[in-house]
Amino acid sequence: MHDWAMPTASAPSTAARPGDGFLATPFSERCAGLVDAGHHVFLGISPGNGYFSEDRLVALLRWAAARFTRVEIAHPDPGTVARTYLGRGYEPPHARARARRDVRQTANRISRAVTAVRIDPARLRVARFSDFYDTPAYRAALERVTRAHQEQPAFHATCTRMVTGVLRTTMPADWTPSADQLTVGAEYLDRELPFLLDTPAILGVPASVFAYRATPALAGFLYGPHAPLPAADTQGFVTLEPLPAA
Repeated sequence: MHDWAMPTASAPSTAARPGDGFLATPFSERCAGLVDAGHHVFLGISPGNGYFSEDRLVALLRWAAARFTRVEIAHPDPGTVARTYLGRGYEPPHARARARRDVRQTANRISRAVTAVRIDPARLRVARFSDFYDTPAYRAALERVTRAHQEQPAFHATCTRMVTGVLRTTMPADWTPSADQLTVGAEYLDRELPFLLDTPAILGVPASVFAYRATPALAGFLYGPHAPLPAADTQGFVTLEPLPAA
């Protein structure tokens, strides 16, 4: 996930919880209950995002290991990451090369962070999103996303706004993506959304919380009280913001 930190009609409805260097804010009371249950956490990592330094990854893993029985730290594959560069107009060979570099650097940082934290290997898995693309549960969740784009104009408009914001990052102030660029750039978000909808079914865990550094603008569509694209009852979301250093 890139920086989807944009205004959303539904803000988190629970109190923030400080601890271990982070301010954790579950999106809803149900999400808070899943955090408290502590079954499984999915740490979404964005290749090419300077926020995810090795030190930050170490801190995230320590926070997760202290609260959850199982920890998944996952990042997109090069093919997915390349969608953002293609959406900015990069030629395909350049986009693929940049994506491979971003993923390689991220994988190396994760590897070093895992070594530093020393979580029991039985509790931790490092994965790429593409490891799950062929599972029936992932395909079913992706189909729900596709239908939502077709049937829910507000959902589609929110996703378009989010993707446009990401594509414009690092581009000139007056640049805007073409329709074709927006379509290919949106594939990154669409490939990630199944993990916000039903990670438990995709990964075969009893319940899961997706943890990320920002609340996505579409969170209300998934976790709100009258969510039009409701996540599974066993799927939660928590925003993790680093606390200022003491």
